[in-house]
Amino acid sequence: MTSLQDPSAAPAFTVREITPDQVPPLPDPEKARRYLDSEGRYAEGALHAGVGHYQNLVLDVRRREFYFHCRDWRVPRDPEAAADHFPPAAGLWRPYRWRAVPDVIYWIIDSHFNVAERPFLTLEEGNALARQLAPLAEALLLNLQPVPGTDTYDWSAEAVSAGEDIQAACHRHPRPPRGRRPELVNMNEAITACPQLVDSRWATLNDEDLDRTAEHLTASGITEHPDIAEGLGLDPAARDTALLGARAWLYEHRRQTAAGRPTQDVGAFLAAHPALVTAETTAAELESLPEKAAAAAEAEGIVLLGDIARAALHRRDQLRQAVLDELQTYGAARAAAEEAVRQHRAAVYARLYRVFSWEDRPDGRPAVSDTDLGRAAHVSRQAVGKLRDQLVEEDTAHA
Repeated sequence: MTSLQDPSAAPAFTVREITPDQVPPLPDPEKARRYLDSEGRYAEGALHAGVGHYQNLVLDVRRREFYFHCRDWRVPRDPEAAADHFPPAAGLWRPYRWRAVPDVIYWIIDSHFNVAERPFLTLEEGNALARQLAPLAEALLLNLQPVPGTDTYDWSAEAVSAGEDIQAACHRHPRPPRGRRPELVNMNEAITACPQLVDSRWATLNDEDLDRTAEHLTASGITEHPDIAEGLGLDPAARDTALLGARAWLYEHRRQTAAGRPTQDVGAFLAAHPALVTAETTAAELESLPEKAAAAAEAEGIVLLGDIARAALHRRDQLRQAVLDELQTYGAARAAAEEAVRQHRAAVYARLYRVFSWEDRPDGRPAVSDTDLGRAAHVSRQAVGKLRDQLVEEDTAHA
């Protein structure tokens, strides 16, 4: 996978020319009409009549390729195998879905043989449309924001605007590019307009909490902080107003605040320093743990990420659960061992009693001596003798 932190490693942007062997034939509108006119009796036209929008423009973000694509409309799609479909559903261009940049983005071309303004495109027309819109696709890629420390991208107002212009060009009534949408706000612009938006806790949030914060800002940052829109001369209640690039900004803010020091999730730090939290750590000790952990991290030049108190409690819970799991394991093993001992003891006694029932030797000695029986049963000679005496007493009592 190409590293997003090294721009020189990214491949050059290309428009892939699709060849005839890569696309299905165009649906036949005459067969579709015959099927509909015959009320379904002309079976050959069923597939043609059922064709929907199957032509797309695809942008492979990782490979930096842009191309015309046609799903094979002749092959029914299995809804149970949606994960195997291409292009993947997660990559469909949708307004107000700027919370993640998929590896593959695609736009549905509003083409159909029932659409006079834009019938299904031929291969040549599809390739030509990809070449025509390539500058917009390249602008989208160039304006994606790498998220520091990850191999992912985040959106920007410029990238989304380019994507919206591609969407407009795919419509049956194509519209010319509008360029940067003023209602789309980049996170750095929001901070400039509303510096009080910055929360000091952001600098020490772990990845999970930082992602959650970014999602919240993207979803409701403008509406919750109308000062942003007002500072930029926008209507905070406008439907199209959106905040973009929060995740990339937050990760960069955390990186800059660390000032070159390594960062580490507090959970990993506690696991690497087992003496800080044990299963026996008390509630009082947990209260002072944040200061101790912070001091230990400071001594090592590490910036801890995450809620130390919450992580310490979670760590103790994990360790205590591990003790309980071990107790269950050893308890089960002990019970199984004791049951095995009981069964084996019963088996040994049963065989000893059988031997006791054997006839004595002609000289009056037992068929097998107590010494030999004890050696075979791994018990003492005296224990065997005691069992033999008990058996004799029981036989006498029942006589």
